[in-house]
Amino acid sequence: MITISEKEYLEHVECDDGLCLNCFSWSEGGCEPDAENYSCEACEEEMVCGAEQALIMGRIDFTD
Repeated sequence: MITISEKEYLEHVECDDGLCLNCFSWSEGGCEPDAENYSCEACEEEMVCGAEQALIMGRIDFTD
């Protein structure tokens, strides 16, 4: 799980970024909101999902 601010999350959503569920790095754009199993540029695993999908899956938590 990754913990970020709501503002940071919304910026990732706006840019269509994806979150790797393996290494928790963000991809830069080109990721559909409900995407799953995209390839990660950082760790090369196919575990990137859309920001909204990661939130639904409970992999994103917000700071206060």
